Amino acid sequence: MAIPLSDELAQQAADAYRAHGNNKAAAAAALGLSRTTFIARLSVASLRGLLGTKPVLPGFQIHSTSTQLGPDGELQREWIQQKPESGEEFVLPAGHTIKGVSALVGPDDRVMAKWIKTREDGPDLDAKIDIIQRAFENFEPRAPYILRPTDCDSERLTAYIFCDWHLGLFAHGKETGGPDWDLSIAKQVLRETVSDLIGQSPKSKHAIMLGLGDILHADNSRNMTERSGNVLDVDTRYPKVLETACDLLAEAGENIAAKHDRVEIVTKPGNHDPESTVGIRQALRMYFRNTESVDVDTSPNPFYWRRFGVNLLGGAHGDKAKPKDMPLIMANVRRQDWSDTTTRHFHTGHIHHDTLQEIGGVHVYSHRAPVAQDAYHAANGYLAGRSMRSFNYHVDKGARGSTEIEIR
Repeated sequence: MAIPLSDELAQQAADAYRAHGNNKAAAAAALGLSRTTFIARLSVASLRGLLGTKPVLPGFQIHSTSTQLGPDGELQREWIQQKPESGEEFVLPAGHTIKGVSALVGPDDRVMAKWIKTREDGPDLDAKIDIIQRAFENFEPRAPYILRPTDCDSERLTAYIFCDWHLGLFAHGKETGGPDWDLSIAKQVLRETVSDLIGQSPKSKHAIMLGLGDILHADNSRNMTERSGNVLDVDTRYPKVLETACDLLAEAGENIAAKHDRVEIVTKPGNHDPESTVGIRQALRMYFRNTESVDVDTSPNPFYWRRFGVNLLGGAHGDKAKPKDMPLIMANVRRQDWSDTTTRHFHTGHIHHDTLQEIGGVHVYSHRAPVAQDAYHAANGYLAGRSMRSFNYHVDKGARGSTEIEIR
């Protein structure tokens, strides 16, 4: 709060003003004050009547006049009303910008007083750019912070089946009778399909991103399968395909984690990508290493097992052990879980079409591939459709349906 000017200082300003012939600059200099400070003190002296009433007082201006005339028109009396004069021209302080303007308006809509609010101006554009650049000099990229969802159903688990993407596969539609296919097309189609699948799956607390092999079409730059030496129709360079696979799986993991409270990411090898899968697992582990809600399974075991309440789930690519053997493998490897569960499901890929067999009380699935047919599959008359699915499980009630997104 400002301290009121003392009567002594106000009188000092009035006396100096008179002593220097009503010259404000000279009086201010004599008192060792700035002109602005002196005028402010002189205005206070005027308001307190220290300068009398005549002539027009410093800091005042004539507001109105009236006269009284005699019988012969002579001036008998005169009234002069003075009011504080308007201030000096407003000058915006250096380094400030106008924040806002308020006005007091009279009954005649004329401005009686005005208030101008200012604030210190920030740095100019070049300075801001420099600040941002310096702030990011030592920035190390990492997985973004994912806000954990709320209102998830804690009694449910969703398993997203990602198998046989065959990234890098090339297909010429006129040759195969189907759609053209390359890395760019695959990237767009898979991204859209995964997004739709996540959006239409139930909002369970638990989720598994279950990669069941052959995410890549070729495991090396030779463009041949490692075990059989089959020549592959490949669109582009191996490093570019591997980078695209990591990008798509990381993005899918982020989107799944944004919907489900706890996520497990699993990537099992296929016959087309046994070596690349090792690198993909490690890339995803490093990418999500600071994300508490995401666990990346780095086990080299070709089989995946998961107990969820009354459910026992298994998964593998399907190129080695036969579907008819999966239940016996499950019963032996997971003996305690087998005895404690009542509903059992095993998921595979590899053959690129949907099958469901119930063997020994176990549902054994193979799943469609989302990729277009290449020349080999087209020439052999393989006519399976394309889709991607997720499966929903209840902790006490078992399987609760699936969601399928078809690709046309």
